[in-house]
Amino acid sequence: MHFSIPDTEDIKEGSTTYTIYNIYVNGVFHCKARYKQLRQFHDELKKEYGAFALPEFPKKKLLALSSEEVEQRRIMLERYIQLVSQDHQIGSSNLFNAFLLMAQQESQKEEAEEDSLDVFLMNGHKITVSLMSTDQTEDVLEVVAHQIEIPDDFVYYFGLYLVKKEEDGDTSDANFFI
Repeated sequence: MHFSIPDTEDIKEGSTTYTIYNIYVNGVFHCKARYKQLRQFHDELKKEYGAFALPEFPKKKLLALSSEEVEQRRIMLERYIQLVSQDHQIGSSNLFNAFLLMAQQESQKEEAEEDSLDVFLMNGHKITVSLMSTDQTEDVLEVVAHQIEIPDDFVYYFGLYLVKKEEDGDTSDANFFI
């Protein structure tokens, strides 16, 4: 995955103004994060992996940043998240994924809701699973595997794929397949 922070926004709440960093994944907007949130994430990574395993994090400033300093910090934060995500151990960790999910949910102000999803097996059999709107793909895979009685040891030999069926040139709704 390629991470970028192409721009920032200044948010005013009462008498306080702060900068939000817009984080994109593979060119698509993913979430917004404050420096404070990114710093907390860095501190958690430091506890888990040690300071030597991490790239340098932009220093906190006591005074308000000029527009040039905000831009410099944006570049440094972008480089930081790119380097961290490229470390396989960190980039695939629960800590990293939890941060991205939390930041995305806060950005969208999304509340978890019960939902259902149709999943089709390769033989065309449809399974409908109940889940939360905030569940990750891994959670959906585990629920489907349990429902079709795949032993826990074999669940991760399978995957979910988003497929669009085309009939007579028309594209139908996208469906998940296992």
